[in-house]
Amino acid sequence: MTIAILADATYASDCPEAHRGDRISLSTGDAVQFAPEVAWRVSRRGLVIAGTDGEAALLEHPRAAELPGLLAADPSPAELAERLGDPDGTRLVAEMTEIGILRDPTVEAPPAAPPRRVTVTRSGVEVTGIDRPAQWFARRVVPSLLSWPGRLLIGAVVVAGTWSLLTGRPDGPAVSARPWVDALLGFAIGLGCSALHEFAHAVALAHYGRRSRRAGFGFYWGAISFYVDSTEAMTLPRRARVTQALVGLAVDVVTVCLLAMIAQVSTSVLLTAVAWRLAVLGLLEVVVNLVPILQVDGHWALADLLDEPDLASRARRALGDVVRRRRNPQTPRWLPWYGAFSLACGIGLLAASAWVFWWAASDLVIALFTGNVAEIAVGILLVAPVVAGMLFSTLGLLLEVALSQDVAATDSDTGGR
Repeated sequence: MTIAILADATYASDCPEAHRGDRISLSTGDAVQFAPEVAWRVSRRGLVIAGTDGEAALLEHPRAAELPGLLAADPSPAELAERLGDPDGTRLVAEMTEIGILRDPTVEAPPAAPPRRVTVTRSGVEVTGIDRPAQWFARRVVPSLLSWPGRLLIGAVVVAGTWSLLTGRPDGPAVSARPWVDALLGFAIGLGCSALHEFAHAVALAHYGRRSRRAGFGFYWGAISFYVDSTEAMTLPRRARVTQALVGLAVDVVTVCLLAMIAQVSTSVLLTAVAWRLAVLGLLEVVVNLVPILQVDGHWALADLLDEPDLASRARRALGDVVRRRRNPQTPRWLPWYGAFSLACGIGLLAASAWVFWWAASDLVIALFTGNVAEIAVGILLVAPVVAGMLFSTLGLLLEVALSQDVAATDSDTGGR
């Protein structure tokens, strides 16, 4: 495979034009350059390129690391293909042009359509404008948080919150007299905590001189989840990439600790019950996100640490090869084991998450579904996203190995590895 699109694990070679490598003819006149706003870094696997459309590509070619230097000489497409050489230099240039990584700087690009404030995509509902508040927060607040007084304050919160969690559930009712209020308040605070988690990723990007173009929300791993476009993070240095991947979890730890502290000191039955329930579920969220599987934060941190930008898709293909008794000499021996571990651990975590959710929220769920019609409706609002998300996530995990067969076949058809 020449170019792997990292954001959604699809491949540039799936484009109809890219399949006809023997029919590709490249111009010998106009120079080519990276498209505006394209960022890149050299990886041990090749060249990681962050495009302008929210996708990152991994360019695997013997001379991939030399591409920025080759472009500095303003080559024509044909000259660039010749300098890249085998394998498939011509096809590679055509693919990069097709997906918008390269363009002719002498040709005026057509005027771009004004960006939509709200867009519905296959990932969810996305909005623009997240970068401006992230940049402000990175300039005005982050320096205070990284100062010694800020670090000591955060450390004190974590210590006090850990003690509050270890103390156990506070005495008193687990649900207030109005369970629908418990559910809606918890739902709103939970969404706020999830938004803070994702905003932290955007702030980290701004802190390291990058930007997040979009933010959105959709269903992922059992609930409504927020997300930000962190494509440009893939071009950061290794330590910055790992930090950016894990900063959301650091925010989660602080919010869980604050909720646990509120639960212990509050005299309100409603606030105590909601804060404790959210603290337990938030702790579960931290654990799930920290495990280096499932393409959550822990996975991205591991991929950044190993400098394996397409770790998840490679692991799925490697596991699929083992299941179908195919041997790829270029595949590291540990990769299919990681794929199998991710699959098994993912299913186990989904089962454990269902158990913890029931342990923490069963009193509220029972109170809602034994109440009036309005309370039953709120109960459905609370439970339906969790149940639907877990069912779809389990189905996705079970289909991963089967789907990897199609990816492997595509690689073979297009002359990939």
